[in-house]
Amino acid sequence: MYPVTYEADFQPEQNRATTFFRLILAIPWLIVAIVYYIVATFSHLFAWVAVVVLGRYPHGLYNFNAGLVRFFVRTSAWIYLQTDEWPPFGLADDPGYPIRIEFAPPAAKQSRLKAFFRIILALPMLVVAYAVNYTHLWIGVIAWLTIVFRGYLPEQINTAMTFCNSFYARIYGYLAILTDDYPPIGIEKAGGAGTEVAQPAPATPPEAPPAAPTA
Repeated sequence: MYPVTYEADFQPEQNRATTFFRLILAIPWLIVAIVYYIVATFSHLFAWVAVVVLGRYPHGLYNFNAGLVRFFVRTSAWIYLQTDEWPPFGLADDPGYPIRIEFAPPAAKQSRLKAFFRIILALPMLVVAYAVNYTHLWIGVIAWLTIVFRGYLPEQINTAMTFCNSFYARIYGYLAILTDDYPPIGIEKAGGAGTEVAQPAPATPPEAPPAAPTA
């Protein structure tokens, strides 16, 4: 399983009014996001230096940068209408919130070389991110129109949003050097990326006891 995971509860019924005014309602979160983005510029640089020099990610810095990724992805999912519930302003995990981004514990050792060339290594994924962003924009427009005029979020649109937001969570985590694992494209299934959970084999019925001999 990839060290950064994204999970979203499907909420088909959403409020038309808060959907219609979502961009206006999102202004406080966008202001906080700008502040967090400025902070992230320095915290990511500190993490890059730490991993390149020490070969490991300081635990406190890891949790902080993971929280920043969580905030950005969680807020983006709300702005793009995957959920109708107001996102937290904080960085901590909230198991009760319908959008959840989880991170594996920091690795004991990370590759200095991969960290040093992280931006170069991430270039192919950044190209893919451009296409995903463009697609996500149109998915958001379709979701907005459907919710405002029909009052619900189609399941297919929710699945497409999960694909985009899962990709964002992984690529942001990779850029923040939270993992050395190259981010996959797609939605993780239970049991790991791109794998199905093995189904248990059917139980073998007990053999019938031998018939008693007849006289």
